[in-house]
Amino acid sequence: MTEPTPYPIKNNTRTRIMQAASQLFSESGYAGTTTRAIAELAGFNELTLFRHFGSKENLVKAIVDEFGGLALAEDLEAKLSGDYIQDLTLIGNELITVLTERNHIVRMAICEASRFPEIQQSIAENPRQIQRFLTNFFAKRIEEKWIHPDQPEVLAQAFLGMFFFSTVIQGFLLDSSDLNVTSEEIVKQFVTLFVRGTLNK
Repeated sequence: MTEPTPYPIKNNTRTRIMQAASQLFSESGYAGTTTRAIAELAGFNELTLFRHFGSKENLVKAIVDEFGGLALAEDLEAKLSGDYIQDLTLIGNELITVLTERNHIVRMAICEASRFPEIQQSIAENPRQIQRFLTNFFAKRIEEKWIHPDQPEVLAQAFLGMFFFSTVIQGFLLDSSDLNVTSEEIVKQFVTLFVRGTLNK
């Protein structure tokens, strides 16, 4: 295993601690990571970590909150054009970007949530916010008769699930480097498949 490298000095204290914690949590898990190890990787002492976060549990919550499920949903809502295909493409591009960039956070959350009930609620809130946004999005498109009158909650799960598998789960099962497909092509194909199955003709 490659030795951890301290994060750049340009990052502020809080960010450096969160980055170090994310790296160690993904490598050693929540239980296997000590606050001392996090502080050392970030380039600080333990007292600094506790001054900013209070506890390891609070640090995990801060990392998960950085994923920004609510902020992402609000940002997407503001950018919607009203055109079904265009909006699905916008949402798909944003999902694949965010899930790819924050893959380590998502994997850490999946692995640790069931083992540590004290952080489970915090971990679940971000995907819950995104799913609510998608459910509302599909419900409005049904009202506008863009798409078939299906269950919007199921449509939300299906759409999010495609991108979740492509960015997060695939890393557990396959060597993603074998896929000679760009993220833009993935979004285009996913949206095309989804539109074919839902669009009112």
